[in-house]
Amino acid sequence: MLESDPVHVSVMPEEIIRFFQQIPEKENLFFLDGTAGEGGHSKLILETFPNSKLIFMDRDETMLKRAETRLDSFGSRATPHHSNFSEFTSDTLFKLGNVSSVDGIVLDLGISTYHFTNSEKGFSYAKEEPLDMRLDFSCKKTASEILKYYSEKELNRVFWEYGEERWSKKIASVLVERRKKESLQTSKELADLIAAIIPRKFWPPKTHPATRIFQALRIEVNSELLHIEKGLRQLAALLN
Repeated sequence: MLESDPVHVSVMPEEIIRFFQQIPEKENLFFLDGTAGEGGHSKLILETFPNSKLIFMDRDETMLKRAETRLDSFGSRATPHHSNFSEFTSDTLFKLGNVSSVDGIVLDLGISTYHFTNSEKGFSYAKEEPLDMRLDFSCKKTASEILKYYSEKELNRVFWEYGEERWSKKIASVLVERRKKESLQTSKELADLIAAIIPRKFWPPKTHPATRIFQALRIEVNSELLHIEKGLRQLAALLN
């Protein structure tokens, strides 16, 4: 596989297309893909609706460039935009698409397979990657800084609220004690430490025991829930 090859499989493709096919007027439709990733959903929409146009955006510039490569063959039908979907406004829509509303919006929340396998940002449990987890540089803190400077109470809150980790209190306590001696440097170090804290009989059957903690840190680093709340309000106002 080449570095430019897509590695992420888009979720629920058939369901999304079936939903959009319910739009009464199917000519000259205009769509927004607010989380372009590697462009899978955008490609599917443009192929299914040959006369449609689309703006695709992503807060992660690396992912946006990968999507641009994948969608290049659609020419002016596909317009890239580097932005968090929560910052997308009616003014931006008119500037980029010369329209005041859209017929459909796609949001595939979370991170892609590429982030786990190739991003080197600390999402991998198995690689010695720096504990960064920022999807863009607007984020005020890295995962490493959260682990270094949050109080035990704050860590417990993050792990429980954003990861629903039943061992959140124990993990927070061990992390605070550990950093008194030395700080964690890599994602693998963190994953291995969490695996050692959670008794093996309580490990989830099909996922890494650190999955919930990594999810919680990622959400906190990128303020994901705040962006979702703001973005849903703003994007809903753009729908026909």
